[in-house]
Amino acid sequence: MAKVAEAGTTPKVRRSAGRPRLRDRGVPATESILDLALQIFGRNGFEGTNIADIAREAGVAKPLIHYHFETKEKLWQAAVAHAMGKLSAEFANINFELRDLDQIAQLSVVLRRFTYYCARNHAVTNIIIQEVVRGTERAKWLTTTYVEPMFTLVEGLLNAVAETGKIRKVDPAHFLPMLQGAVNGFFAFSTMLSSRYGIDALSDEMVRAHAELVVDVFLSWLRVP
Repeated sequence: MAKVAEAGTTPKVRRSAGRPRLRDRGVPATESILDLALQIFGRNGFEGTNIADIAREAGVAKPLIHYHFETKEKLWQAAVAHAMGKLSAEFANINFELRDLDQIAQLSVVLRRFTYYCARNHAVTNIIIQEVVRGTERAKWLTTTYVEPMFTLVEGLLNAVAETGKIRKVDPAHFLPMLQGAVNGFFAFSTMLSSRYGIDALSDEMVRAHAELVVDVFLSWLRVP
């Protein structure tokens, strides 16, 4: 687990060995900056990150980041919006995919898809937890813009399936945080799991296994005998 920086200091961020700089990655610079900023904000928190860290890690001049995003606050917001846009894209055509499936199978698809997304974007979960726990102004924006609409969507899906009598009715105030923790805890503890069990929690094999476990555990509990 990363060491906590001493008070009054800023954690030093080093470019990972072998990581290509932006100009060598073959993707738009702004997209690469957002992806990298998300990882650093997720690791160090908002206060523990500065634009110089991100510029150094990305291998670009600090003024370039200021040119595109002006301030750290705007960069943070753009990075979160970038990640949540990927979540929207993940589920953009899901209604078409689910239309011929029964309700239990639909839930299985949604749970798997969400788990795969979280594995690829676990930094955004870290950011949400950091801000919501502290009750920051950024948390209010996150909650209003993304978290509450996501809760509303899942609540509607659960209620619709519960009305068929195939799953039990659940209290979303308990169920949704529990589901979020079950999905993301595995990825949040990836470093410890690697050390203790010798696994790569973010490998395709482990993500697939975790997704199946999430589906099995939650649907076994939800399903009405």
